[in-house]
Amino acid sequence: MCSSFLLCLPKVASSSSSTTILILLLLYFLIIPHCHHLHGMSAPAAILPPKHNNVTDRSSLLLFKSKMISLDHPHGLLATWNDTLPFCRWQGVVCGRRHPNRVVLLNLKSLNLVGTIPPHLANLTFLRTIDLSSNHFHGPIPQELSRLSRLQILNLSRNSLSGIIPSELSHCLGLQTIDMSYNMLGGYIPSEFGSLPSLYSLDLRNNSITGQIPTSLSNASSLNILGLSHNPLSGGIPPSLGELSVLKVLGLSSNNLEGSIPPSLWNISSLESLSLSFNQLKGSFPQDLGQKLPHLEFLIANSNQMHGSIPISLSNASQLSLIQLAINNFSGRIPPNLGSLQHLRNLILSYNQLEAREPLDWSFLNSLSNCTILELLELDQNNLGGLLPKSITNISTTLRALTMYHNSIEGSIPPEIGNLVGVTVLDLGSNFLSGRIPASIGLLRNLVILEFPFNNFSGENPIHYRQPLATKRALSRFQ
Repeated sequence: MCSSFLLCLPKVASSSSSTTILILLLLYFLIIPHCHHLHGMSAPAAILPPKHNNVTDRSSLLLFKSKMISLDHPHGLLATWNDTLPFCRWQGVVCGRRHPNRVVLLNLKSLNLVGTIPPHLANLTFLRTIDLSSNHFHGPIPQELSRLSRLQILNLSRNSLSGIIPSELSHCLGLQTIDMSYNMLGGYIPSEFGSLPSLYSLDLRNNSITGQIPTSLSNASSLNILGLSHNPLSGGIPPSLGELSVLKVLGLSSNNLEGSIPPSLWNISSLESLSLSFNQLKGSFPQDLGQKLPHLEFLIANSNQMHGSIPISLSNASQLSLIQLAINNFSGRIPPNLGSLQHLRNLILSYNQLEAREPLDWSFLNSLSNCTILELLELDQNNLGGLLPKSITNISTTLRALTMYHNSIEGSIPPEIGNLVGVTVLDLGSNFLSGRIPASIGLLRNLVILEFPFNNFSGENPIHYRQPLATKRALSRFQ
């Protein structure tokens, strides 16, 4: 019938009035949809009414659901993922505005999900954000995700994913954030990630990634955050990282890195956090470190083999909140101008060769009285000697831990020690202190640990005090 109608149309049109032609055309558009139906054909997806959903996206989501269970809802994973709601209203699913029936965001963070990530997720071709963090996903990361050409954010952190990081992800040229931290990933860091022009954050902390840091990462010129801590990475720090001119956070702690810190690193004036601890790094800091890194907030380099003096220019990095340089070979005086660091909370310089002999060498303590939010001061196992200055009692009342054990400090403990009302840990053991322990110690109502052994105190004085069940792990609360 439909074919006949089309064949008749030209004939009638040649011998009929214009009114007849209009009527026939109207009948044509009314009949043609029924003809498709009669032949078992469906209308093209491009002309589906808006209320219809994209079949591919919906089926991909349901397949994804079938690959996992929820520890919170073992009898009904993602209960909203069913036919009672359009899939764009399912939990964790967001569809686009320009493409209202296409999934652009999948956020299933912290839902206690267990399962694998199916490669079919790559069928959600409009995805810009995937957040599956803080679940129990295991198995490999599907390389098929590299087909998601619109992908900008990929967060798979805090799962149990294993295998290697697919280098094919570098095909997603719009990627801005890659977070795979806290998994069990191995292999190498894909050198291809350096070709991602918009990459803002690359976080691969707490995995089992081996090999060296790719020099090609310096080509990711938009990189602000590079987190590689807690991996068995080896080799040196690539000098090319100094080319990352907008880098703010560089985390390389707890690896097997060795050699000297490349001088080019000090050219990254945008750095706010530098973490190099627990490696085998050597060398010293430049004396103008504070001028070179004026925005630095966290300087963490403990447990290395560094030497030299602590730069007096650190006071120029006015935002410094944490200085952690313990277990190295730093020597010389502690800078006397650290008190200008109004944001300083933790100063950890234990297990070095820092010196104090004359009252002038102790001027840093008087300066620290200006750090009104200082919480932790650790100076254990250095070469601090001479008389313990009274200025120790002027440190901020926010101070929680003061440890100076195993030095060569002389004199008596000032009676004003009771001013440190916030202290929970006070350890001055293994020095040459003498006299009586001041009764004002009793004013320290928050005291958990008191350690004064191996000194020369007179009279009946307590040299140990520990609140029941308390240990030095109390310090961990402030680190």
